[in-house]
Amino acid sequence: MEKTKKLAILGFLLLLSFCSAVIVHAANILQSYGNIEESEINIDLASVSLILTPKERELAINLVLVAPEIEDLLKTADNYTVEASEIFYMRETNEGVNLVPKSGVALVTLEINRDYGEEFGIQFVEVTVDIEQMEITNTEVKPEIIKPKIIKNLISVSELVENSSDYDGVVVTVSGKVSLLGEVFGSLFELDKTVTVFYAHEEATVDVSSIENGDTVTVTGKFVAPDIIYALEIEKM
Repeated sequence: MEKTKKLAILGFLLLLSFCSAVIVHAANILQSYGNIEESEINIDLASVSLILTPKERELAINLVLVAPEIEDLLKTADNYTVEASEIFYMRETNEGVNLVPKSGVALVTLEINRDYGEEFGIQFVEVTVDIEQMEITNTEVKPEIIKPKIIKNLISVSELVENSSDYDGVVVTVSGKVSLLGEVFGSLFELDKTVTVFYAHEEATVDVSSIENGDTVTVTGKFVAPDIIYALEIEKM
């Protein structure tokens, strides 16, 4: 039941992908507060969407992109993505813990990608912007991570999720038993009750008409940590 709820919520969140940076930043905060894991944590997404206006997001991003340090990093990039989100702080109340967005500041996150042939590099940069003063107050450049584009050998589902950061962004091949196909919102199913497989997405639409719950299949696709595969090929065993 809990996994079914998770998949239903996951499908719904795909419709809200425009606020993914907000959700990711909030998740990072939660990981830093393990001592309050038993408290109720509330996020008011309706109010979050009103904190930073589209104009403020654009201003923050433009300010970051013309910063000399960022321009130097982008010179070596094959492509990159950039997004601006709210910055949150934790506020404890009698009813639990609330995530509260800070006004007047934005977190601009860049994902820089570099193509090295059979390998690819990914690097993240987080920049804090004071929107009112229109200045950068902090820049954190993460080390570049080099990974193979494709791992041809079959990987177990347990290996994949236990070492999810190692495989993030890599095309992998795994096998397992299908469940929840056609039972939850979205073009997805569960593999070994552990990994969520999307079979229709921007890069591909895979025919699953011959597959039923309980079948064992081999899935090849791009893995996104911690437990999602965007399928490129599905073969019934």
